[in-house]
Amino acid sequence: MDLILKLLNFLEPYGTLAYGLIIGILLTCGFGLPMPEDVVLITGGILASRGITLFHYTVMASMIGVILGDGVVFTIGRRVGPRLKTTFLYQKLLGSKNEERVAGLFKKYGDKVIFFARFAPGLRMPLFLTAGIYQVPAWKFFLLDGLAALISVPTWIWAGYWFGSNLELLEKKMHQMQMGLYSILALLLAVLLGYWLVKRTIKQRIS
Repeated sequence: MDLILKLLNFLEPYGTLAYGLIIGILLTCGFGLPMPEDVVLITGGILASRGITLFHYTVMASMIGVILGDGVVFTIGRRVGPRLKTTFLYQKLLGSKNEERVAGLFKKYGDKVIFFARFAPGLRMPLFLTAGIYQVPAWKFFLLDGLAALISVPTWIWAGYWFGSNLELLEKKMHQMQMGLYSILALLLAVLLGYWLVKRTIKQRIS
């Protein structure tokens, strides 16, 4: 809550200029700024609830910031490619353990991991960077990332809009919503995994 209050106090005096600041902060979050995107989105919702910004414009600005940040990271990986792995910055951001973990996720779940990356803050940037290095088609990356953002972005802004006047209640609702989102994602992942297993079994029997 302290981080939300600090960001709120920073953005509030700027009025409608907060839209641009929200885009900029979310853009830098895509590069690994040590501030959870959820905090920025919830703060945006609180600004809208106070009449400083409009809810739908806040959602639009946040979507732009999120997709731009993710897209730039993906494009860097796609343009620079494997050469990026030899750089000091890449090794510092990922490390050998995280690199193996990210590679394992792509090997196990394929491109679908891009969708789930939106809900894994610690792995989001490395996964998007790796998606670029693996030359995932741009249309597929933005489709999967965009679909995930359409779920997460309005959800957190809505939470700030409706519960921002009571920060204790907001904190409680944040935990509830996180658990709800993770439960839905776990169910979706289980369905996808089950589909993949059935498909592989049928394919093995035919061959």
